[in-house]
Amino acid sequence: MKEIVVVTPFSAMADVTHRIIAENGYSNVDLLEAEPGNVLTRARSAIDAGARVIVSRGGFFELIRSEFDIPTVEVKVNAFDLIDAFSEVKASGIDGPIGVIGFRNVIYGAETIARVMGLPAVCCEITKHSDIEVEVGRLLGQGIRSFVGDNNVKMAAQRSNGKASLVQSGPQAMQIAIQQAKDILYASRLQKEKAQQFSAIIDFVHDGIIAIDNRGIITVFNSVSEKITGYSRHEAMGRQITEVIPETRLLAVLENEQSVIGDIQTLNNQTVVAASRIPVVVDGEVRGAVATYQDITDVQRLEQKIRIKLAERGFVAQYQFSDIIHGSAAIADCIRSAQKFAAYDASVLIFGPSGVGKELFAQSIHRASPRRNAPFVAINCAALPETLIESELFGYVEGSFTGAVRKGKAGLFEMAHGGTIFLDEISELPVLLQGRLLRVLQEKQVMRLGGDKLIPVDVRIICATNRDLRQLVDAHQFRGDLFFRIAILSLYIPPLSERVEDIELLSLHFLKEFVGRYQKGRLSLSPEALAYLRRYQFKGNVRELRGMIERAVVVTDRRVVGIDDLEGMPQSPVATDPGQAQFPDDMTLRELEDEYIAHVFDKTGGSVKASSAILGLGRTTLWRRIRDNRRITRPARDDS
Repeated sequence: MKEIVVVTPFSAMADVTHRIIAENGYSNVDLLEAEPGNVLTRARSAIDAGARVIVSRGGFFELIRSEFDIPTVEVKVNAFDLIDAFSEVKASGIDGPIGVIGFRNVIYGAETIARVMGLPAVCCEITKHSDIEVEVGRLLGQGIRSFVGDNNVKMAAQRSNGKASLVQSGPQAMQIAIQQAKDILYASRLQKEKAQQFSAIIDFVHDGIIAIDNRGIITVFNSVSEKITGYSRHEAMGRQITEVIPETRLLAVLENEQSVIGDIQTLNNQTVVAASRIPVVVDGEVRGAVATYQDITDVQRLEQKIRIKLAERGFVAQYQFSDIIHGSAAIADCIRSAQKFAAYDASVLIFGPSGVGKELFAQSIHRASPRRNAPFVAINCAALPETLIESELFGYVEGSFTGAVRKGKAGLFEMAHGGTIFLDEISELPVLLQGRLLRVLQEKQVMRLGGDKLIPVDVRIICATNRDLRQLVDAHQFRGDLFFRIAILSLYIPPLSERVEDIELLSLHFLKEFVGRYQKGRLSLSPEALAYLRRYQFKGNVRELRGMIERAVVVTDRRVVGIDDLEGMPQSPVATDPGQAQFPDDMTLRELEDEYIAHVFDKTGGSVKASSAILGLGRTTLWRRIRDNRRITRPARDDS
């Protein structure tokens, strides 16, 4: 059974429904004919078979709506439908009053319409089908022989030798009802998606989350709460908060309407947690409260893991100029320029498309500079939310904000002291932070978030971007004074399409790397595969090429990698001649990017993870581009 089911009480309505479904191509709408004696049974069968919205009219609508907890849409009878029924009576030449019998939603306004048409009418509103026989008999006793109503009225009148005209719902009313059902179905899907998203979010976070209503009943209880309290979600939901956490302080929040941040509390006389509690206020009235809390031992373990990870990372540059695989004059020129830049402390802006190896050049510049033995600290400005970038770059003092660790934390500029800091995707740095970054570069001092002391820092800054910063400056999206400060030296890394001669060298290098990693023995690239790679339009450049080779090594069962091994990778269209690629003349670069992002996003079914891999964009950047892209209509799914 389809998701929308139209339950019709008579064949004429069924014919109208069939026609509307066919004319409009409603692929998710089904038709179900029923009678008063079996309408509920048939509707229940439809619901059990997957129907999510029911469409019906008159008494059937009232019955289904009162019996089932499912959205039910009424096919409304309009004035034109009543006029058609009265016109049929008038054309038959019958004199005398007309009996109009039906549910309120069928006969509403009938008396007025009959009077306008010059027809005497007696209207009888019913509340259940069994009333029909009674009302027909009563009106027959008054000498009325002509009736207007639904199919049940018609049959009751005919059994007593009376005549009846049907009030039928026209095509317009049926189409409106089906469209309302489709809107309801769409809204319910969105609501379900939001509910599932909300559930996934509260279960994904590391904090325990409990919410109560204004009576103290638990309405939200996530998986971390299960671990901390020992109660399952099934056991906790719907119970009084004091039954689950006797020592709770959430009820106090309902009474005093005051938030509590960073409170230390003991649960069950053993687990020590850091808790925050806030009231939920709707239209000035407290409707509930929410608590978030963490097991302090978990917090301590997490901090220990972070410290170990930072120590392992070491803030060192791994690559040098000799690691840059190339055979093209273009990259050779880039290396020569970068080697010159390495000898000086001036800021460097590296720009070029995604995946060309901008960080590889940044690390190589650091390794060739006098700062080679000092830290190399890299941060992707698009990978951190705006609320964290400032504290990550400049650090913070103790107590500067909720969640700040004791004794504060040094920022990345302090950690890079004496060395190089690499700011990737600098174009994504929030405008408000661009001014603070400019001050740090000019004064060579940082002030931690919440602090009042200036800390001297000696760092060399290298930035990278795949966007045109001059255009962003003209659009007032990037500060011009910061641009001229970071672009004292600039280095353009061309895409693979401008250095085709590098493709074979890079392909063989990656082939050797992955053959060794996956222990695949001896593998080679066929001449056809190499020719295919040379004419391939790499949107992700070297990063995309590397991914294609890795996949080919994994999937191939032969000793020679062929085109079919490479084609399995999600790819950009291949032109027969790169020099003959056609682009619309009336689109900006940003619009072209948006069009391709929308194409990839649709091709991956809305997967942020898959789209990010194909496009070579960080997920934070891709989320931002999806949000601003009018060409994207399908909802995104973060299947990380």
